[in-house]
Amino acid sequence: MKSNIIKQDIKEIQDEFDKDLQTLRGKNILITGGNGSIASYLVDTFVDYDCNLTILNRNKVTNFSRLSHLLDNPKVKFLSQDVGKPFIPPQDTNIIIHAASRSNPKSFLENPLDTIDSNVNGTRTLLEHAKKNSYDLDNFLYFSSAEIYGNPVKEFVPTPEHYTGNIDCLHPMSCYMESKRFSEMLCSTFFRQHDIPTKMLRILLSYGPGMRDDGKVVSDFYTSAKNNQEIKIRDKGDATRSFCYITDTTKGILKVMFDGKSGEAYNIGNDLEKVSILKLAEKVAGVVNNNTIVKPNLKAISKPMYGEPTRDVNIDKLRALEYKPKVSLEEGLRRLDKHIEEVGW
Repeated sequence: MKSNIIKQDIKEIQDEFDKDLQTLRGKNILITGGNGSIASYLVDTFVDYDCNLTILNRNKVTNFSRLSHLLDNPKVKFLSQDVGKPFIPPQDTNIIIHAASRSNPKSFLENPLDTIDSNVNGTRTLLEHAKKNSYDLDNFLYFSSAEIYGNPVKEFVPTPEHYTGNIDCLHPMSCYMESKRFSEMLCSTFFRQHDIPTKMLRILLSYGPGMRDDGKVVSDFYTSAKNNQEIKIRDKGDATRSFCYITDTTKGILKVMFDGKSGEAYNIGNDLEKVSILKLAEKVAGVVNNNTIVKPNLKAISKPMYGEPTRDVNIDKLRALEYKPKVSLEEGLRRLDKHIEEVGW
């Protein structure tokens, strides 16, 4: 469902990228995981530019789905497909955006092999398809994650793209990180060997309309506040994070799509506003505005947990493409709140 906030967000994106988006007219675009929070913003951005969209989604898109407003659009074709299993992508594709993946820790800890399959098998299937149809392919965007860095050592925070990571491959959480890393390797190999125009997007802590109530920190805090429950923090809440509102995430993706170099990875995030987890909780409580109590555990010793997202990333490479995040955390949370008030999660 498309809330008024999403409509405003999409117009903001389209106004900024109109000249580039005009080049998509008549193009055939394949998006896996298209009903997801970030990919759905791309779908809504593209659909007004007379291109043909094929959306692959594991679960069928229904009248209650994020993209339900496009079910009757003749330019949009929806297919139900688990990309971790064998499938045949549609022919004559000009742009492939591979966004399908489990993305929250609870899900990929419960389904580690499925997590690996959707990342690795899905990516290989699409790359093989791209190799056979490379003469028609303008772009192959792979949704990776800044979590591929693992727990960076202090001298590599903020974390640049050339950092090679600090990961325990035997840890249960590594099913996600290592399969994302392997998929990036596949993308870079197909670029070198077969000249497929792959670009890897290392997205960090994106939030906004369309996100699910899935156990991530923003949704957890918001749900607690909305249900008149205390926002509980496991420690003092002094660890810092840099959150990126979904319009800035989408603009970063489009910058890479239109201006980025093939065969390379780009961090996509927000480097303007670093906040502690405690401050995040207080900001969420302030937006919900129902006297929510924020309760840190002052006795606990703050220490990073394995698999937690990278604290923040260096986005100098993205900034070189004239990218600049614009939406403050408070403004982003306000937009998220208005969206949920209108249409729910």
